[in-house]
Amino acid sequence: MSRSIRIVVADNQALDRRGLVGLLEAERDFAVIGESSTVEETIRKGRELAPDLLVLTLNLPAQDRDAAISAIHASLPGLPVLALSERGAENCLVLNPPSRKWLTGIPLGTCPVGIDCLQLAASQGAMGTLRRSAEPEELFRAIRAVAYGQAWYDPTTAAGMASSADWEEAMADGSRALFSERQMQVAALLVEGQSNREISISLGVGEPTVKKHVGQLLKKLGLLDRLQAGLFLARNPLLLKR
Repeated sequence: MSRSIRIVVADNQALDRRGLVGLLEAERDFAVIGESSTVEETIRKGRELAPDLLVLTLNLPAQDRDAAISAIHASLPGLPVLALSERGAENCLVLNPPSRKWLTGIPLGTCPVGIDCLQLAASQGAMGTLRRSAEPEELFRAIRAVAYGQAWYDPTTAAGMASSADWEEAMADGSRALFSERQMQVAALLVEGQSNREISISLGVGEPTVKKHVGQLLKKLGLLDRLQAGLFLARNPLLLKR
């Protein structure tokens, strides 16, 4: 008989976490050896228990600003992660916000170089991704694949990654020069929700200079206002990397 796959389940919703644990424990080749509800607790359990796999929901809170997967990989670089999304792209609060007037001028439901939550998880190092709407059998297959070193992406994520392959290749070839260094700094602070005045203080430049850079960002991105730009850049973090 094959050895059990040792799993830690990380989910900040207690009822959801217990339901997931119960589902996994019903499989004879799975052994849930730990549970966690925060990034910090997940890292601690990973170090103490040395699981074969981490099943992680993407709403996991952390004390710092790092995304859960990035923070976990920094501390546990060899731990395979299967990421579960709370919502699909069609329900994404950024790609499809409740009030469509927020993103006037952006085709809602489509984002030419955008990535949904699971594509972002994959870009941050998740070896597997799965929607919460998946059937249990698909979850089991994904866990077995990832635990034994095979990537497993749900069809929507895989298709999105494939459709953005040309863009990512162009980025790797040097089109990151889309923004100047100062524009990159302004863009990063824009994503954080800082006003023009706050950005001017953070960077030690005049507010008119900040307005100029914001205007250049909007022109390059083909967007209408700073809110659109902040949301767009938040969903496309590769644009802010050198």
